[in-house]
Amino acid sequence: MNLELLKSERKSKGYTQQFMADQLGFKDRSSYCLIENGKCSVDIELANRIASVLKLSERRTFEIFFASQVQEAST
Repeated sequence: MNLELLKSERKSKGYTQQFMADQLGFKDRSSYCLIENGKCSVDIELANRIASVLKLSERRTFEIFFASQVQEAST
């Protein structure tokens, strides 16, 4: 999961973590914060709900939630 891209998309829309938590039906902001900090796993259903709130394209959703981040190896 690309956490920086997720944060960037949320911030570019002007949404707060509290707004996201409210839209997703979470108890409080800290629940959503765990996602953005990589402390909580995201299943496909939740990824789609977040994508819907952020109005993400299918491509962007894939980039954030499903594309592998491959680190370049140094030799």
